[in-house]
Amino acid sequence: MTTTSSVGTSSTSAVNQALQGGSASASDLQNQFLTMLVTQMNNQDPLNPMDNSQLTSQLAQISTVSGLQTMNTTLTQLLQQTAASRAMDSSNLIGKTVMVPGAGVSVSGGVAGKIGVDIPSTADSVTVQVLDASGNVVRNIDMQGQTAGVKDIAWDGTDNLGNAVPDGNYSFKVSATANGKDVSPVSLVYGQVQSISGDSSGVLVNLTNGQSANVDDVRRIS
Repeated sequence: MTTTSSVGTSSTSAVNQALQGGSASASDLQNQFLTMLVTQMNNQDPLNPMDNSQLTSQLAQISTVSGLQTMNTTLTQLLQQTAASRAMDSSNLIGKTVMVPGAGVSVSGGVAGKIGVDIPSTADSVTVQVLDASGNVVRNIDMQGQTAGVKDIAWDGTDNLGNAVPDGNYSFKVSATANGKDVSPVSLVYGQVQSISGDSSGVLVNLTNGQSANVDDVRRIS
């Protein structure tokens, strides 16, 4: 007759490996556990009955795995529903002008695009450098001291000599310090929202200039 110990050991090993490896679903583990239980009951030695404490322990583990998998499924569904809801709410931004992180600015007809900066904390010195496509500085702007918050940067499309710069694409850098320490300012650009989409990072606003930004990064709406 097959003994309880040999059957129980092999079945217990299979369940424990599945629990430790995390490769089996709660349903698979429950099926393995029931198979083990029935096998042990059919083959147990009356003089050496099965270990109830071991079965109870495994059942508790299986219940925990089942509960966690159910919770994970529920949370995933909740996150998907929340993302869909946020995407629908964000559709109201289509056609609006928003301010998002960026460092590019264009000049068309002598008029420069609007730019700004988000200063995390009060800074005693804020400076801006506007660069051309070759990386040459064409304009330095001293914003002096600024309190924390989102600020517009006033650039009229001229260079340091007051001459209008050629139409084209430019970039800008913002530096801000407090007592000589960098306060990590974030350069911002304006753009019109053309559409709303989503990816693994969340809901995105897609601008008419081809740029995309996470809706959580929108600093201003107008």
